[in-house]
Amino acid sequence: MRDAVRDKRLRIGVSGANAMRAETIALDFCRDGAHLIVSIGVSGGLDPALTPGDLIIGNEIIADDGAVWECHAYLNGAIRDAALAAGGKIGALFGSDEIIENTSKKSALFHNHGALAVDMESHGAARAAAGVGVPFLAIRAIADPAGRALPPAALNAVAQDGSTRTLATLGAALRDPKQFPALLKLGKDSEEALKTLRRDLGPLFSRLFLSLDL
Repeated sequence: MRDAVRDKRLRIGVSGANAMRAETIALDFCRDGAHLIVSIGVSGGLDPALTPGDLIIGNEIIADDGAVWECHAYLNGAIRDAALAAGGKIGALFGSDEIIENTSKKSALFHNHGALAVDMESHGAARAAAGVGVPFLAIRAIADPAGRALPPAALNAVAQDGSTRTLATLGAALRDPKQFPALLKLGKDSEEALKTLRRDLGPLFSRLFLSLDL
């Protein structure tokens, strides 16, 4: 799904957990005259202090290859107070091209890069925006915390359109029923992350629109 919503102010693209699709969508939006690219979604916690549902505002995106993209300082400042009032944290995000499925990998990323969380889309969108000089922001919410590994059945759970491949995931779990408790916990924690985004995106975007003067 390339364009879920389009009006005078807002256009939405869904990339799933794929940086290349995120980059393509963001570049298309930039070529169509976008004033700002915002990457929004759930992420894995790297900072052990974070819990499911915590709101994260990225101040920079760090990629696997060492590239770093700064999020727009002025616009980050415009939403900072609202994010902090909602209990959010401000810090670096790590953009990975591979699923970070275990606690040792999460710990290594946290200690090596100081990133609060990891996702698989924001670095693609950041790369596209930087390439054409369009401001970029990243808003994420924590699903799986740093101290918990992902169950194997969840590793291919996200479809290209961002939806959950429910039948495939259940099929994988049925072949190894010991995964069900971990899957249920992941589902509950992911819902906490989505609840945070539903609650906080409205106030954050209100601040952005005022700052952009659209």
